Amino acid sequence: MERFQRLDWLIDLARRAVVGGTQQAERERPHVGETSQQDGSQACRRQKKGKLSVWPATRQAASSLEIGRAVPRRRGNSHVDRTRVQRRELRYDSPEFRAASEFARRLPDSPPVSSVVGNVIRDPALIRAIVAIWRLPVVDVRVRRDEADGWLGAVGLAGRDRRWAQAVLDLPIVEKHYLTGRPKQALRTNLRHARNLGVTSERIPTYEAWFEDASVILDARHYDPAVVQEIGKPGSGQQLAYYVARDADKTPLAFAYVAQCGQYAVLMAMLSHLDRYPSASWARYQLHTFLSLDLGRSGVKHLIVGSALRTAAGHQYFQHLLGYRARNLRIEVT
Repeated sequence: MERFQRLDWLIDLARRAVVGGTQQAERERPHVGETSQQDGSQACRRQKKGKLSVWPATRQAASSLEIGRAVPRRRGNSHVDRTRVQRRELRYDSPEFRAASEFARRLPDSPPVSSVVGNVIRDPALIRAIVAIWRLPVVDVRVRRDEADGWLGAVGLAGRDRRWAQAVLDLPIVEKHYLTGRPKQALRTNLRHARNLGVTSERIPTYEAWFEDASVILDARHYDPAVVQEIGKPGSGQQLAYYVARDADKTPLAFAYVAQCGQYAVLMAMLSHLDRYPSASWARYQLHTFLSLDLGRSGVKHLIVGSALRTAAGHQYFQHLLGYRARNLRIEVT
């Protein structure tokens, strides 16, 4: 059984336990080896060796943070009742966040469902982590049918109607508002370092011009040339935005590209120059702030970068500094 099907079922088990339905959830547990047509393998594949490692990797959504919304419970294909859900944030580095991250990271190598269930029952902290994931605020991703194939497939959302605990940034329009507050103190400090070094960022109008700068960084990172040639190429019906950060001498320090679809965007890749430390490190913060404001001012509401839990601890901290929050995505093709 694919790891996302395990997570879907375990979250459903936790949900039913919260509302007093644990025994019934256990009776409805799928048999080991069952598969779901909806849980397609495309979204669940591991990243192949040699493929571009992206930070962050994922998907985006238009918004609906619905506190205390009524969530339908299903049995088979029919609604049986509606449960009141108190949506809650999953605070970065909290005990629940760390437990949920540990659980999510070990899913690919998890034993069969029957063994996973046994571990969940024996470990109350794990049950609390699953409940914390289930209670996350929800972001609705609504995509027109004529856009679905080109966009959902490219960003890894095809074949699923929901994604658990994705890192989502509510895009800013005003820089002052985005950088206000104690949680953004580290970001403000890093932006000041970048500014003092003369780092600047810009949106590049064409793929060809962007690739000239991106290839400098990719060559320094010793990526497979065959992989490099495919990075950032727009597919049929895709709308991509390209960004580069440079130092005072116009040397490329970092690049990024984003897949857009209406009010949604997915940060497909962001990489910095390994041989230009520390300027390239500060450039990542400057570049991300620039592209976030650029997208927000153009009407995009949310930027998605992939799992908030399965990514490495260093990436989680980076996401935290930039203002990303864990959200459950509900995907609808209209």
